[in-house]
Amino acid sequence: MTDADRKIIRETLTMLLARREHSQAELMVKLTAREFDPALSRTILTEFTERGWQSDARFAGSFVRQRVGKGQGEARIRAELRMRQVADHFIQQALDELDVDWFAAALTTYQRKYRQPAADWKEQQKRMRYLQYKGFNGEQIRFACESAFIDE
Repeated sequence: MTDADRKIIRETLTMLLARREHSQAELMVKLTAREFDPALSRTILTEFTERGWQSDARFAGSFVRQRVGKGQGEARIRAELRMRQVADHFIQQALDELDVDWFAAALTTYQRKYRQPAADWKEQQKRMRYLQYKGFNGEQIRFACESAFIDE
């Protein structure tokens, strides 16, 4: 553990965080993949967190905004953040701060993907599975499917 190692790890973390927000777990995976000493990496990452250069709360907020923009639902966003080992309280805080109308989001996602009403029951089931895959719950899916082509 030389000063050169510390410098390389700091530069690597700075470069990664300059591109986009990362969770602590993601950064540790990237540092480990580059074969840096795990204990030294953890120490330097802790320093970055204490100085506010890395924040799981900020990462969660950024991630939620991006995924909502892509038309994903709350369940999928939560699952993906948990896979990135973000604490539940950061996830909840990010979702609360954004204050999303999930019913409207499900409807928008449905209308963006489908331009015409479903031809039959089988097609409707396929569309409902798509919304479920995107992370919307049953109520939101029913709302989207029933409301999508009401004016026509």
